[in-house]
Amino acid sequence: MQVKRDLMHVVERNKEKSDAAEAYESIYAAGKRKEQIQDFMDCITDLREYDVPYHVRFAIDNDIRSGLWYDVHVSSDGVTLERRHDLLQRAEVHVCAFDIETTKLPLKFPDAEYDLVMMISYMIDGRGYLIINRECVGEDIEDLEYTPKPEFEGHFKVTNVKNEEELIKLWFSHMREVKPGIYVTYNGDFFDWPFLESRAAHHGLRMNDVCLSL
Repeated sequence: MQVKRDLMHVVERNKEKSDAAEAYESIYAAGKRKEQIQDFMDCITDLREYDVPYHVRFAIDNDIRSGLWYDVHVSSDGVTLERRHDLLQRAEVHVCAFDIETTKLPLKFPDAEYDLVMMISYMIDGRGYLIINRECVGEDIEDLEYTPKPEFEGHFKVTNVKNEEELIKLWFSHMREVKPGIYVTYNGDFFDWPFLESRAAHHGLRMNDVCLSL
């Protein structure tokens, strides 16, 4: 991860200088004329899989699969995982797909410094929920159905709360209760999660505390 961070600006700089073909040609030539290259960093023009998080790469390399059973051993030498082949029934993993809606200034992107979470909609194992922040919504919303296709039936239980703090507290509480093993979002790593964490901190709530209790 540190190497990736150090090299990203190098790659961007080198890409501006030459295309990949020229770079490969220069590297090949360097094998014959090393004395002509002043800095080998100038030859780095690409990073592969740089956007794959470390824990994902670790799981891929070690063939660790969601839903299978493992024995986990912790010792002074580190942590090892041993696949359990005698347990064939998959673990019941709860899946939570969620999305947030926020306020924002005209023609501006939402800013967690001052914008509010207006509502959170989420589905857990096919059951829908919607939490409404009445600071932003003019009247109570009743339970509703949203079924875009027959195979995606959606009945939503709606809860109206008085403000953003109550909205975040209720969502955290529900997550503690159901303990989802998998979260599904659209651009959640870069928007929904950071925004929720910032707004929670604004109200003196630590998302870390919630995660540790799941």
